Amino acid sequence: MNEMNSSIKKKPASYTKIQPISKRLSENAKAQGYSGPFAAIRYGLVFLRNYYFNLLANFMPYSGLRVIFHRARGVRIGENVLIGQNVLIDNTNPHLVSIGNRVSLAGNNVILTHSRPLVYHKKWFDSYLAPVVIEDDVWITVGVTILAGVRIGRGSVIAAYSLVSKDIPPNCLAAGIPAKVIKKLE
Repeated sequence: MNEMNSSIKKKPASYTKIQPISKRLSENAKAQGYSGPFAAIRYGLVFLRNYYFNLLANFMPYSGLRVIFHRARGVRIGENVLIGQNVLIDNTNPHLVSIGNRVSLAGNNVILTHSRPLVYHKKWFDSYLAPVVIEDDVWITVGVTILAGVRIGRGSVIAAYSLVSKDIPPNCLAAGIPAKVIKKLE
């Protein structure tokens, strides 16, 4: 997992519109690269699979089973990873999440790979997809939220209930809303 790309690129995404489910599925399927007459149905089935595998993962009593379900969804997960209860890894784009070796996600964490505000907010906020990279030996403590486009460096610790909206360098303790480096870990 060390060969992870050091530059994270944001990819433009469509804004969220209040519209019928069939139209929304068609637009999302197209944005995700699905084509053909049954694109919306295929996309809908993949989305439901990801949603239900994430739900099942949360009910598993053992971290190893949670890892198996998240890998089945497309999340790239290294070796010796612990995933606690109630960890939500993006339902729409789980394939954009990379978790290194010996990482611990304590529980009640949220990892998002997208920001898709309503059309009304278009003039103030960008809509985008971006990967999340959690490098080796990272500890994500309880209640941490990680937003799209973030890289957490090797050996870092994110303190409880922090909001990670920017990259965290290697071997650091970060905390707060938004998370800021508190000290270097030697």
